[in-house]
Amino acid sequence: MKEIKCTIIQDVLPLYVDEVVSEDTKEMVDEHLQHCEKCQKEYETMKQELYIPAENKAFQFKEISKKWRKKKVIISITSVFITALILLGTYLSVFYFETVIPYSEDLIKIERQNDHQLISRYYGKSRAGVHGTFPKEFEIDGEKKIVSFIYYTKTMTDSPSRNLIDDEKRLGQEDTFVLPESGNNDAVYYVEFDSEEMVPGGKDSWDSVLERAVLIWEK
Repeated sequence: MKEIKCTIIQDVLPLYVDEVVSEDTKEMVDEHLQHCEKCQKEYETMKQELYIPAENKAFQFKEISKKWRKKKVIISITSVFITALILLGTYLSVFYFETVIPYSEDLIKIERQNDHQLISRYYGKSRAGVHGTFPKEFEIDGEKKIVSFIYYTKTMTDSPSRNLIDDEKRLGQEDTFVLPESGNNDAVYYVEFDSEEMVPGGKDSWDSVLERAVLIWEK
């Protein structure tokens, strides 16, 4: 028989190892391997790479299944956690994320209750909170005046817990807010502010707050 080149034998070796060659090809490879040391080594290498002991197959399958189940559990827990965070964020934004209620003369009125204090009356259906300051002294149009700032807030909808607390507080009362130490006030302004930003070097200042404020009461 004519000698077959090693390159041809090595091309069909993978099929030979998998036992998917014809009988004629198998005989040809068998004969070549008997006298070719190089191809014999290639053949042994392929057998080692492809061979999986039968007793290890079940173990490997179990390991793969175990890892897959563990991965599914981790994915499930992560999905539940992310969903919970989204729901919590939605709940907080609906019930507790406060925005400023725009000022309206029909909605908010400042009145002098007596010589020692001013009160704010709110005529809206609901609110989340009210924020007011102690009197502050400013120079306005060349005159020194004592003023207070106030604003009301709302949420997208009323929180049941807020309603319960507010209802208990307001039982038999009007929705009023006493401006602290306001007996000597010359004016009250409506504007949103953040006291924490008024520190030296902060993002805001009381002069800036006054510039954007709306005058809602004056002596």
